[in-house]
Amino acid sequence: MFPKVLAMTLVIVLLTALSLGLVLRGVFDVPFKGSLATFFAVTTLYVFTTSGLGLLVATVARNMAQAGMLIILLIAPMIFLSGAWTPPEAMPGFMRELMAISPLHYFIDASYGILLKGADLRLIVPQIVGMTVLGTITFGLALWRFRRQFG
Repeated sequence: MFPKVLAMTLVIVLLTALSLGLVLRGVFDVPFKGSLATFFAVTTLYVFTTSGLGLLVATVARNMAQAGMLIILLIAPMIFLSGAWTPPEAMPGFMRELMAISPLHYFIDASYGILLKGADLRLIVPQIVGMTVLGTITFGLALWRFRRQFG
């Protein structure tokens, strides 16, 4: 299980680096104010967290079609609760509370803070803790289910 997660993480981080360099810097000339090392560390943590979700879905689903449908059921609310499309201030109170279960919410906050505002590690600790807690829970549940099925 670990080699698959590691390979996927390396590919995603590499493609993120290419997108930052070629698209954001090259095409749109977006100035980066923060540390790229911190950004890539947060990106790696986000990939770990979403890998846990993917592995958990893989242990629940009986086949690839079910896994695909379950991923859609997870991704849509995760995007809606991230704050990417609708700012949290415009959401009802209970929706803002539900944002705590979306790893994408933490990643977007941390990414904007690092790249556009120049936030250092001290300012994004709540986002890092949120992603770490969600990643640990999902990875732990996935590992437990995986061992129960195949162990």
